[in-house]
Amino acid sequence: MTIYDKPTINISLRIKFCRWIVLAAFSILVIRLWYLQIFKGDYFRNLSENNRMRTVYIEAPRGIIYDRTGARLAANRPSFNVELVTEDCPDEKSTIRRLEKILGMEEGFISRQNHDLNKRRKPFEPKILLRDVSRNTVAKILSRRFLLPGIIVSSVPTRQYIHGKLAAHLLGYIREISRVQLSKPAYKEYRAGDFVGQSGVEGRYEKILRGVRGLQRIEVNAVGARISEFEFEPERMGNDIYLTIDHRLQKAAEEALAGKKGAVVALEPFTGEVLTMASAPSFNPNLFTAQISPNQWKKLTDKSQLRLTNRAIQGAYPPGSVFKLVMAAAALMEGVVKPNEKIHCGGYISFADRRYHCHKRSGHGDIDLYSAIVQSCDVYFYNLGQRLGIDRINQYARDFGLGSLTGIDLAGEVRGLVPSPQWKRHAFKEKERQIWYPGETLSVSIGQGALTVTPLQVAVAVSALVNGGWVMKPFVVKKIVSSDKEEIDVFKPIRIRKVHVSEGVLEIINKAMIGVVNDAKGTGHRAQLEGFSVVVGGKTGTAQVVSLDNHGKEQHLNDHAWFAGFAPVEKPEIVVVALIENGGHGGVAAAPVVKKVMEAFFAGRQKQMMAKVASVGESRM
Repeated sequence: MTIYDKPTINISLRIKFCRWIVLAAFSILVIRLWYLQIFKGDYFRNLSENNRMRTVYIEAPRGIIYDRTGARLAANRPSFNVELVTEDCPDEKSTIRRLEKILGMEEGFISRQNHDLNKRRKPFEPKILLRDVSRNTVAKILSRRFLLPGIIVSSVPTRQYIHGKLAAHLLGYIREISRVQLSKPAYKEYRAGDFVGQSGVEGRYEKILRGVRGLQRIEVNAVGARISEFEFEPERMGNDIYLTIDHRLQKAAEEALAGKKGAVVALEPFTGEVLTMASAPSFNPNLFTAQISPNQWKKLTDKSQLRLTNRAIQGAYPPGSVFKLVMAAAALMEGVVKPNEKIHCGGYISFADRRYHCHKRSGHGDIDLYSAIVQSCDVYFYNLGQRLGIDRINQYARDFGLGSLTGIDLAGEVRGLVPSPQWKRHAFKEKERQIWYPGETLSVSIGQGALTVTPLQVAVAVSALVNGGWVMKPFVVKKIVSSDKEEIDVFKPIRIRKVHVSEGVLEIINKAMIGVVNDAKGTGHRAQLEGFSVVVGGKTGTAQVVSLDNHGKEQHLNDHAWFAGFAPVEKPEIVVVALIENGGHGGVAAAPVVKKVMEAFFAGRQKQMMAKVASVGESRM
């Protein structure tokens, strides 16, 4: 090879190198075209199509919630949301600032209100900026739409709680779905920005109440304005629910609780139907259908008030002397005491170098079962506790449904606690704390110590005492009806079990409960009804929060007040239980609350009877 051949070789190598570069570039281009047209073809076709063709979802109204008389409690009203389609908006931040200026809002207001959740969405899916705006706001936006590319106004059904706070805990509330909920399989049909039932009937019956959204295909222009419509699929409204409660009785219960902390539960003792369920303090569920301000949320979640807690099923309290009814049933059935046997009360009982006092420090003297219940003698029941022992007490308490879920068709119910030696061994790690002391049995015997129950559990237990011994499953939904008024489901009473208490024992206890309200020495005479030919029976309860020496020093240390009543005593139609937190004596604080509820109940009965008589009279004319 000569020196003249070298340039030829260099040129040949360069040509080959260039060919490889061109081939590589061409290969990359081909692969890219394959990726865009084949692998991502559907995506870009949809994106192109969505530039002019959109699917607009039509939100379905939730089913209406009625009370037992057909009065509407929760319905829907039309409202307007302001939304943004990011793909139609060249400059999102500038557009939002312009919108704020048009609406007279401070800069950054919408950005602060706009939840991060709305950022997780599909292409061309609107992002909600403002909810439930006024018609005046809508007019301002539409008149300046050319300045607001990508901004749209949608009409949606919004939940409306007709009576505001009335039955708030029972009805529950709906709220925008959370990120955690969206990640769960149960919510796979939901989208960011959807509202979902969070508590009460709204939460428990979410699938029943929620409708099926409709859709419509529309054509839009370059700025996202609608040009034409086609392919319409109508929305389908959710199913309606009829509750067991009476809104007038509910109102009476909530008015009786005004200014207090506590709960009221009323049941039909033979069916388990919940006639009223009130908890105080309460809240307005309408707040959750719009943007909640930080101050509103702070008030709602204030731990000293627990406004969102349904104390009727989520509050567990020592039952105090109401528990003496269970103790009496257990003692009579186990034969550890005779109805007429007298036990001496000198104001206290000495046990293990300690005095266990009666609420009447001077003592009741010699006292039998009837008088012990009527006057609520602690010493008498201390003695019954010693004779029974904690295991048999635990057995009868559980037989009446205490310490267990009642099975009510509401979420969030708590069990309470019926203590036992076995419970202590599992509850505590330290050996010395695992020991069950006999003194604890005495405390449980009068409804104190570690024993806790819910107001609903007490209502179920008292119902069993007055309905012949049946523990009924409480329920709040009477029937489910489709939007075209066809009955889908009708709920019937369910008997869980019959307590192991004889009819004779039940009669003895019922007689004593009548005495609590009507005997001259009874602790519950404030529950007597005036103006009605109805006799009330019941039992007071005063549950200590701290020792007697600290009473009255601070409100939150005062005793909890209980009263459980039933009427008419011949054939009970209603059982009402009231719990007043830190209310003091049950006969003073809780009995008048039960009285007001019963007055409303029997006043309603009188009106119904008068209406029937008038109707019969007219038909005979």
